[in-house]
Amino acid sequence: MSAPELSPVRHPIDVRSLTSYLHSLTPESKGTTLGVNVPDFSKYKKLDIQQFKFGQSNPTYLLTDVDTGRQFVLRKKPSPNAKLVSKSAHAVEREFFMLRSIGLLNRDPESKGNVPVPEVYLLCEDESIIGYVFYLMEYINGIQIKNPEMIGVSPEDKKLYWKSIVETISAIHLLDTTKLIAELPPSHYPQFQNLDKLKKSTYFQRQVRTLSGIANLQNKVVDPIPSFQENCEWLLRRAPKDPAKLTLIHGDLKIDNVLFDPKKKVVIGVLDWELCTIGHPLFDLANFLQPFQLPNQLNKKMSGSDTTIGSENQDSIDFIYKVLGDYSKKVTWDPQDPSNNPIDHWLLGYVFGLLRLCVITQGIAMRSKQGNASSGNAAAYGSFYPFLADLAIKGIEEYEARRRSSKF
Repeated sequence: MSAPELSPVRHPIDVRSLTSYLHSLTPESKGTTLGVNVPDFSKYKKLDIQQFKFGQSNPTYLLTDVDTGRQFVLRKKPSPNAKLVSKSAHAVEREFFMLRSIGLLNRDPESKGNVPVPEVYLLCEDESIIGYVFYLMEYINGIQIKNPEMIGVSPEDKKLYWKSIVETISAIHLLDTTKLIAELPPSHYPQFQNLDKLKKSTYFQRQVRTLSGIANLQNKVVDPIPSFQENCEWLLRRAPKDPAKLTLIHGDLKIDNVLFDPKKKVVIGVLDWELCTIGHPLFDLANFLQPFQLPNQLNKKMSGSDTTIGSENQDSIDFIYKVLGDYSKKVTWDPQDPSNNPIDHWLLGYVFGLLRLCVITQGIAMRSKQGNASSGNAAAYGSFYPFLADLAIKGIEEYEARRRSSKF
């Protein structure tokens, strides 16, 4: 448990140009979209910059005003738009608008829950400023808990943390998507503009199509993902239909994308909304709880720390189903279809999470080979995807065995 880790800047940006731009900022500034409450940046004369260690996809920086101590977070694309292999994979613009829209819904008295997100201040799509599209947001002074086992945390505090986690995931899935979409710019969210068309395909169909396209591009640079096509075909045969209510999903919900208040033991910030979409909530749950189903040794390699959780530990499996049960008390996907529930579909969600993680880690391997990976641990993460593909096959076999024995 600690504040997000910082390192010397690995991917330099022109701080002088950035500072000059911020000082000249007006509502009419070229290529700029402003948040709801924008600070007076002219107060901040000298900005110190550090880079966060997290951020596999989009480099993320902490800016600190030397005189006042005021802090901001800057998040940018890894390359200029013209050099991106896949523009959809680094859409910080979409992340900015989603954070802005969720913040507006949080102010709605009719909302069923609060989704804690940082306040966003501005989006700059003018690449002449620092060479990349970027946005600026609030710095939330919280801690990261990188290991979901929460080693060193008392059993009582663990219960509080996990209670808040379940409440936060539920709040995301209970957001009013109609109001949310109304706040999003059609130019950045064209897929949400024709909801009838959106409903003609399922979340899993859309995701498999997108992931396959990204993997095919990455295959040109690094080795293909083993058995990827066969596994995707299986997923499409078994995947559940979308919930009756159009549902927002985070798309990369995991414990290190969450910030906590260590005193109150609650979630105070959900980060990294780049991949959010309208979809099936099963994936958010599967992604967050994935470490409890992964083999223990892989958890150790991926987390870089010792842990006892994993598929070999029955307590880990039991914990998965406890969390899914707690969630189900708050969120019902289909009132008329009780078979569409997270407990019965857990293993399918787990397999889909593995396939998606294969594509992500293959992408990290590609960027590492090209020399523009944003994480200091890129080479290690990029080596995982063949092992993850093998785990997906084993997950499919377990799912099919349970179907045959009707043990869902």
